[in-house]
Amino acid sequence: MSYTNKKKYLLLYLIILISSLNVQSQDKSNKCTDTKEFSSGTYIGCLDFESNANGFGIMRFSDGNIYEGNWKRNQFQGYGKMKFKNGDIYTGYWSENKIEGEGEMIYSNNSYYKGFWKNNMYHGFGERKIIFDSQVQILKGEFKNDIFFDGLAAVTFSEGDKSLRSFKNGEIISTEYISLKFRKITKGDHYANGKLKNGVSTFIENNIITESKFVDGIMVSSLSNIENFFKPEDIIGTESFISLDLETHDNDNTMYIYLNFKTEIEIQPVRFIFDTGAEMFSIGYRLFENLKKNGLEYVDLDITVPTIGVTGVSTNNKVIKIKEIALGSYKVKDVIAYVETLETANSSLLGIQFLRKFKEVKWSLNSNKLTFYKE
Repeated sequence: MSYTNKKKYLLLYLIILISSLNVQSQDKSNKCTDTKEFSSGTYIGCLDFESNANGFGIMRFSDGNIYEGNWKRNQFQGYGKMKFKNGDIYTGYWSENKIEGEGEMIYSNNSYYKGFWKNNMYHGFGERKIIFDSQVQILKGEFKNDIFFDGLAAVTFSEGDKSLRSFKNGEIISTEYISLKFRKITKGDHYANGKLKNGVSTFIENNIITESKFVDGIMVSSLSNIENFFKPEDIIGTESFISLDLETHDNDNTMYIYLNFKTEIEIQPVRFIFDTGAEMFSIGYRLFENLKKNGLEYVDLDITVPTIGVTGVSTNNKVIKIKEIALGSYKVKDVIAYVETLETANSSLLGIQFLRKFKEVKWSLNSNKLTFYKE
């Protein structure tokens, strides 16, 4: 027999021997049938020479509680089980009548705590399940004196929503709320009630992602993935600013500006209406179909946004991200655009949302110029 196999057989023999000794010890303890009446109840089990409860024994308390386990000089000591009169059951370790060490408390409503204890309190790594009528909470991690200190607290509501809170050193460092309709995530410093104090909140609904920054509990900025905003690295060009003429026609107040789209098959610059009252950067239905046919590089964000035009009629717009648009000598990266889905909607508007890609934009009313600043 090899040395390795000898070790395996020796280990197996030791396990069987220890198990046998444990059974014999329990049998011996269970044979103690001494009885003693205490002021608090009746004890049946092992007694020492001074008639103290010592070793294994069962105590039926006059208040209805029942303890079955190990004793040392009339105190719970070591492994034992307490059945409380209210239906709670604790199984685990004790020290001088206090729950201490590893153990499990099953409460009468099937809530529980499994883990480590100290001085009758949750203390150390453990898992706490709390059942209410409308929600179930599970706290898993590190406890200190009954307080959840480090780990994850998960709440599942009866309607299916779920809330997650991450703790570190007794403080909430992040939260997440998940429902069938939306998802909300916060990261940073939080108040005790879970509201964000300093940090970032992310709200996701219908693929629309909105990030908001909070300082001292007040939202100071908010951006979403259906909006354009200034990022210096998105503006490619050597000049700190460019000025472009707006095209106009006699007896017509409409102003136009030309954009070049990056496509696989090169197309001519496209004319957009510069609309000072429009919020969106909007591409008409026919123009977009032509851009697609010629190989426009874009990402469909799988978002549809309804808008109301000047006629008061609501129309749907598909939201896309265009990889690159040329404006004068600038190349503008990752531009958010709204695409008209109605076949008869063919107006293409350059509104405020396109201008937000730049650090600053100035419109000269008298000279009909737009000046775009990248720095």
